[in-house]
Amino acid sequence: MMGEQRNQDEALLIDYLLGRCDEATGRAVDLRLEKDADFQALRGDMKNTLDALDLLSAPDVPDDLADRTLARIASARQSTAVRTQKQLVSSSRPTFSLRELGTIAAAAIIMALLFIPWARQVRSRSLQSQCASNVGQVGTGMKNFAMNNQDSLPLAHASNAAWLPGGGGKPVVSNSAGLFHLVSGHYAPAGVFQCAADPSAAGEAFGVNVDMTDFPAAKYISYSYQHALGAKSLLRASSALAPVAGEMAVLSDKTPVFEDGRFQAEFLSRPQTSSRNHGRRGHNVLYLDWGVKWRDRATVGVNGDNIFLVQGKEEYDGTETPANETDTFLLPAWSGKTDTRE
Repeated sequence: MMGEQRNQDEALLIDYLLGRCDEATGRAVDLRLEKDADFQALRGDMKNTLDALDLLSAPDVPDDLADRTLARIASARQSTAVRTQKQLVSSSRPTFSLRELGTIAAAAIIMALLFIPWARQVRSRSLQSQCASNVGQVGTGMKNFAMNNQDSLPLAHASNAAWLPGGGGKPVVSNSAGLFHLVSGHYAPAGVFQCAADPSAAGEAFGVNVDMTDFPAAKYISYSYQHALGAKSLLRASSALAPVAGEMAVLSDKTPVFEDGRFQAEFLSRPQTSSRNHGRRGHNVLYLDWGVKWRDRATVGVNGDNIFLVQGKEEYDGTETPANETDTFLLPAWSGKTDTRE
């Protein structure tokens, strides 16, 4: 029975890691991961197994390789069948030559090399879809928050603060404290703020208590949110935003511009660079109309606005703010210990 239970747990965790669980099953897995150390260890083993696919480089495959491989396998089978028949006539103990075994092994290796790139693509699309689902749930939570707060989006409730360490000597406040209102207010579960494709994501839940004002560590937040430090939040129904809600980006996979706590200046010359959450292939973006879209570049805001930079700014110290109401400026997902005052 224990072996059967492990097989069931492995199948469940594979579906969970590939984003194939429904919401109720996902919550059940999250709860079990919090309480069951063996289940947590098994999840780590399954995640490492799936991640191993990403470490294998895709080979250069000739266009006719599949046809040649299948033909070679058919030829090997025919030769083996003829030889086996002859051996059965002369002996009751069939044998295979090293050459035949090598042929079969080579065919198996070639088929595996053909399968690996396909498997990686399937997994990548699955993670992209799961991430889009997460972002959609954050959007639903944000929408409900706005409905209960005079149409305003969550704020980090901090003035005269920097969002990047070393910002002009000002106290550092993580912009993610704004998003944390969705967790503490029960608008969205903490787990949806981790992208399964984010290599630095914890892959586990954390406990929430009444004293918390932010996510406890960077590994628990994979998404960048519109600048929310200060006393004024975005009003979705404002005269400037209402007409462009479908173009106004407010959240996406973590910004590539401020990785590792510093400004990546080289991004200025590579505006098509995408979040590393998805291997630089693109990012899921939440817009103010609560729609989620997959984008492969940064210039996807209002009128082609770069959603990761302030309009007209080329240097950053952690104190910059959006140039205007329709200027999307998605800050680092997490900037260290938060020092907010409610």
